[in-house]
Amino acid sequence: MAGETVDLWQALLRSGEHTATDEEYEHGYKQREVRRDLRQYVAFRVGDEVYGLPISEIEEITKLFPTTFVPRTAPFLLGIGNVRGRIIPVVELSRRLGLRSRGYDRSARVLIVTLDDEPYGLLVHEVLEVVRIPPEQMEERPGGMSGRRADYIRALGRYQGELVIILNLAEVLDPDDFILLDVSEERGPR
Repeated sequence: MAGETVDLWQALLRSGEHTATDEEYEHGYKQREVRRDLRQYVAFRVGDEVYGLPISEIEEITKLFPTTFVPRTAPFLLGIGNVRGRIIPVVELSRRLGLRSRGYDRSARVLIVTLDDEPYGLLVHEVLEVVRIPPEQMEERPGGMSGRRADYIRALGRYQGELVIILNLAEVLDPDDFILLDVSEERGPR
């Protein structure tokens, strides 16, 4: 068998065809630039806008599951639900961000995230894809934006010509906002 390999190699050399050397082979791979500074984000749609979270902040993505209403909670809290034995609060992200709420269809998903070792669910209209955004396509939150909702924005990114709003999970899930202190704002079960 080893003799056949040598014969094939010799035949290739005699044919006059160019054969790549080890140096040429490795040189071809070294010329390709592999960017290590790209950050991965899960892009999702809330209403008509595209948002994103670092992939490292998302534990899993699941379909909408039944939730139970919790009295004296903020209107953006859909309720609590059971995900494989863990009880988690589910936030309707469109309400939390102050966007006009619209119905949810079969493409709605719940992003399971963890903040300070506590799981939360974020209800979104649609999960789009995992995107890689280079640092030169990222911008700080514009200085003209102010107020509580502006704190929800960590950065703005561009991906294939579309604006992706990167959320600040710690601000979006501030536990002080979950409980209603003013009973007049209380809502009933949905």
